[in-house]
Amino acid sequence: MSVNLESRSFKMRKLNAKSMIKSLSAVAMTGAVLGAAFLPAQAQNAVSGEFQRARTVTVAQADGTPQWLSMNRIIDRIEAAGYTDIREVERERGGYEAEVRDDQGRKVKLYLDPRTGEIINSRTRDRRD
Repeated sequence: MSVNLESRSFKMRKLNAKSMIKSLSAVAMTGAVLGAAFLPAQAQNAVSGEFQRARTVTVAQADGTPQWLSMNRIIDRIEAAGYTDIREVERERGGYEAEVRDDQGRKVKLYLDPRTGEIINSRTRDRRD
């Protein structure tokens, strides 16, 4: 009985390649599942840490113009103006934008001067959701 060793070794290589692909697929899936569970927590920590740093740092202007107020001071100015439930404060378009609620519970978007903390403009929604 004669056995063709060449064709047999080709079949073995083909089988090894298939099992290797299956193994790599299993490893990739495991990594994706673990990554999906781990990344949201890391992203939340990064966002939280960034928010904390942004609250305590003032922005220095290289050309000698006054510095921007820190997030802490902006939040203090918003609270002093009587707004509550401060949802978000971010640096946008040359100033600060904040999403808050007024004394009647309506959502309000505030636009603040970055150097003085003065409310420049606001938009009110009638909804209370």
